[in-house]
Amino acid sequence: MTPYEILGIGPKAKPAEITAAYRVLAQIFHPDRFASAPAAVQKEAERRMGEVNDAYAFFRGSNNSAGENSVARTRAARAASATPWHEVVRHRAQAEAHAKEVRRAKEESTRQGKAISRPKSGGAKLALAGMGEALHTNKITCRECKSIQWLPDGWRERLDQTDFYCSICSRLILAR
Repeated sequence: MTPYEILGIGPKAKPAEITAAYRVLAQIFHPDRFASAPAAVQKEAERRMGEVNDAYAFFRGSNNSAGENSVARTRAARAASATPWHEVVRHRAQAEAHAKEVRRAKEESTRQGKAISRPKSGGAKLALAGMGEALHTNKITCRECKSIQWLPDGWRERLDQTDFYCSICSRLILAR
């Protein structure tokens, strides 16, 4: 890849356009943004940032002496021979899409049911595990059989006088 291709600019780009392209790519690929990413992703980000820096050095050095310019050209040529970054990014996106599909399929394959509501019986009970998910999705996962239980409309208002049980294993899943 040429320095033009690395920065995504045309051969007639003005210095301001070159600098703007460099800054955008530097923000995208800066290694600090990938500090918590897997090692392979960190390495690829560092490599890509090196390419971007070398390409920018090529353009900045074009006004300097021939020696500095040749160093920048050598670095740009070395960067061009490495694995293209877009292949690594594409592979990572495909892996994330596959993982998302596996999670969705797992959720769909889990036995699903509608939570059974019963009036409160005596005794103090407190079963609020999964309340955060329930508040946002109106579903809760049974901790016993791992089935997804859909809560009826208006369940929040009835929580003080009603307990909710799993329709598969009859375990108490939500009570206050």
